[in-house]
Amino acid sequence: MNTTKSIVAVAAAFAACAAGAQTWPQFENPMVHVMIAFDGTDLTAHAEGANLDMINYGDLHTAPADVLDGKYLSSQYGFLADGFITLPQDAAIWIEMTSASAGIEAYEGGMRMMRENHTYAPIFGTAGSDAAWKWGGTMHHPWFAAANEGSYSMVLNLYIGDTTSGAPLTGYGSESVTLSWQTVPAPSSAALLGLGGLLAVRRRR
Repeated sequence: MNTTKSIVAVAAAFAACAAGAQTWPQFENPMVHVMIAFDGTDLTAHAEGANLDMINYGDLHTAPADVLDGKYLSSQYGFLADGFITLPQDAAIWIEMTSASAGIEAYEGGMRMMRENHTYAPIFGTAGSDAAWKWGGTMHHPWFAAANEGSYSMVLNLYIGDTTSGAPLTGYGSESVTLSWQTVPAPSSAALLGLGGLLAVRRRR
């Protein structure tokens, strides 16, 4: 095989590998948790942080994560049990979006390192989904996204509800938390902007 044919063969193999590669959403650290507790009567929750970064990396993702294509995104917020939780029979903890900024979206996630196993199904009213979502009791990091630059927030009400219908059960306390984000450039974009500025300064000299 001559050199030209060798180069063509290597290029074809590289293209095939690239075409078969999977691209899952990138995420930022550290994790920020909504800590959830239940004492048998009252449900309590509190968020550890606020105004987190939402970043558009410009990636085209493998389906079903392609619902995040072209959007600013964040999975830093997650739901986590604050100690052991024992629920009444046929009851579950539901998390309901009660208000949100225009343009904010939410999709089902899971453990952050298991992105290929996430459903990316719309939740919290996104794309006509139910505003209430049943939490499974384990650590869960949803994907929050927005198509445009800006500041975003979402108010969530956590309550004890029927495990099937989600209807609130009487006699139990609920809790509301507010999550918030600010869109920022991707780290690589910021670096390129800085390099562009440096080159412009050198040209002016």
